[in-house]
Amino acid sequence: MTDDTTDEPAAPPRFGGGMSEAKKERGASWRVFIYIAGSHLLLGFLALLFYLGSHAGK
Repeated sequence: MTDDTTDEPAAPPRFGGGMSEAKKERGASWRVFIYIAGSHLLLGFLALLFYLGSHAGK
């Protein structure tokens, strides 16, 4: 029986987890889309609250 292990140290992890540039760009694009969509939803909700507040009968 032979042991196939070597005495070489393990390679250090690469920055980015070994992801390709295309995957990184796609992930960044999705994050930007989610941030923009989320901020528009939040601002739309706040505008609705201001509209309802200004038309509340006192």
